[in-house]
Amino acid sequence: MRVLLAAFVLASLAGCTEPSAPAAPPQPVEKGLAGYTALKGPGGELIVKRAGTPFGESDGAEAKRAANSFCGTNGAVTGTEDNFRDGAWIFPGGCA
Repeated sequence: MRVLLAAFVLASLAGCTEPSAPAAPPQPVEKGLAGYTALKGPGGELIVKRAGTPFGESDGAEAKRAANSFCGTNGAVTGTEDNFRDGAWIFPGGCA
């Protein structure tokens, strides 16, 4: 019985891991189109917001223009993974 209890405890502990470090907060991107802000997320994604009225889901083209302005000559990496969340457009590919 003790052997079974010990085996159960060891099996339970095998799934335990050390807690991971918290993700770094998004960092602001300094230069870009006036009236917009951009943050570089912990995974390299580019998060673009509009000053004043938040973006809507149908504002993807406007958000892409703003993202390109923050990324410089190579522009933002855009594609099917781009998404809208909480008034911001997120470009997972970040800047090219």
